[in-house]
Amino acid sequence: MQLFPEHSFGLLNIWWYPLFYGIVSILVMNKILKDKKKRILTFPKYKKDIEKFISGFVTFVFGKGLIIYSIFIPINPFTFYFYVGTIIYLVGLFSSVYAMWTFSKVDLSESVTDGIYKISRHPMQVMNFIMWIGIGIVSETWIVIICALLFAILSYPSLKAQEKYCIDQYGDKYFEYMKKTPRYLFVK
Repeated sequence: MQLFPEHSFGLLNIWWYPLFYGIVSILVMNKILKDKKKRILTFPKYKKDIEKFISGFVTFVFGKGLIIYSIFIPINPFTFYFYVGTIIYLVGLFSSVYAMWTFSKVDLSESVTDGIYKISRHPMQVMNFIMWIGIGIVSETWIVIICALLFAILSYPSLKAQEKYCIDQYGDKYFEYMKKTPRYLFVK
């Protein structure tokens, strides 16, 4: 593992990992009804402009930035890091897609609290972070892992806004759910 890998532009770079996630997400979203798709893609409003700025900045810089950066990081296939990182990536990918699917199956008037939502209030985002940690391990570079961790930390205002929206929308039922279920995986 190194902080900055040797950069090159080629077919055997880690951009395949986010591309595969994008393709799988699109295939799943195409199977979801239009009104439920809108629910997945709708983000709550923020009270403060600074939260809106931070959330937008985080989404752009760490989301799109990591994807663009992945174009220049080569994969060293068939190494220990390749296998471990790919397994972590696949766990994150399939868990994120499962969270998306679970979210789409709940009635629009209800909060989502079943399935993978029993272990995290934000499994789509958490599993996305795990996916990027796996990609960082595959690429054998700390910079991707550090960016994924920063993405997780700086996403906090967005997660709080989502929770406030759900409390406003679903009331005490969601508040009780929050008491039982961690925000991330193990941290409330």
